[in-house]
Amino acid sequence: MLRCTVCQSPAEQALCQDCHQLMIKPTYRCYQCGKPLPNTDATQCGECMTSPPEFDTVIYATLYQYPVDRWVHQLKFGQQLSAAQLMADSLIPLLSSIAVEVPLIPVPLHPRRLLLRGYNQAAMIAQSIAKAENRKLITDVLFRPKNTQMQAALRAKQRKNNVSGAFGCLKPLDADRILLVDDVLTTGQTLRACAKALKQNGVRQVTALVFARSRG
Repeated sequence: MLRCTVCQSPAEQALCQDCHQLMIKPTYRCYQCGKPLPNTDATQCGECMTSPPEFDTVIYATLYQYPVDRWVHQLKFGQQLSAAQLMADSLIPLLSSIAVEVPLIPVPLHPRRLLLRGYNQAAMIAQSIAKAENRKLITDVLFRPKNTQMQAALRAKQRKNNVSGAFGCLKPLDADRILLVDDVLTTGQTLRACAKALKQNGVRQVTALVFARSRG
């Protein structure tokens, strides 16, 4: 029997049922970026109508709020690597309608940051999903030649400039659709930049797959 990553109680997966209930997902959300919407007939937020992201839709397990934000920080900055399995386990059930032939591509880190951190949290989540679902994992195409500032340290308006030109592809991709994996979506600028690079290199449809999404 496994133990819950969060509370250490016996569990069948990385997250027990009690802790799983701490994860909140909005009933109404934008079909493209996943932003929570009021209880209306709208299916798309105003931002996506006026400035649609390069990714086509987003799948996420929970909103980015307490205690989910702590789990993300524990993985990204606290060396709590078991949290990657927690996130993967939360996302796997959401992929039932997506063919296993659709590959996974994690958002890459710049080599310098990867060296300092020792691991790429997005890649760890993607690896767990790939193993569980027998999906192809592609890690040798999308890369990050620009060592940007950390997005979390910047204001929303600064984030777009920060990741402009930060991603590229080493070779074209012969893929109709891919799952672009990351731990959290806040303003979406990193995922936009990655999706743009992928679509410029042969990908037709990009589905962002993230554990948590901010309310804004």
